[in-house]
Amino acid sequence: MSDFRYHPIIEDLKINEDGTVILLKGQSINIYEHAHGKTKKGRKVVTINQKTLTTTRLTLEAWQGVKPSGEMTARRVDENGGDHYSNLYWGKTGSTASNQKDNPSHDARRKLTREIYEDINARCAKETKKSLFKEYGIDSSTYYQSKFYEKDK
Repeated sequence: MSDFRYHPIIEDLKINEDGTVILLKGQSINIYEHAHGKTKKGRKVVTINQKTLTTTRLTLEAWQGVKPSGEMTARRVDENGGDHYSNLYWGKTGSTASNQKDNPSHDARRKLTREIYEDINARCAKETKKSLFKEYGIDSSTYYQSKFYEKDK
């Protein structure tokens, strides 16, 4: 049987050590997977008082305390380590490995200059855009989401 702790803010809310069981006034709350637009992985959430809250946040608040500032969010030490409170910490928003400056997708966006963009447009009549993207080390989303790209009006 796992241990439970009370949530410091929400009255009568108890969370077990890995956020798999959440009880409000002794009744189990339904935990469901919420598709997250920024990642391919979903996140586990619950609805309490008409608010959607992540189980990682609730677990962290119950076991380690409320977040120190508004710019903090619940993070995992090891992304594959699960949601046990010992694997969670308060980290600055946007501080995951995929958001770091040395991430290849960020580097690709920096590589796309106006000159490269115009060269791709000039050469695409004779070559495929896919081969040109590969040559310059960018992907199609970098090209189509760039500030240089003008959609058909």
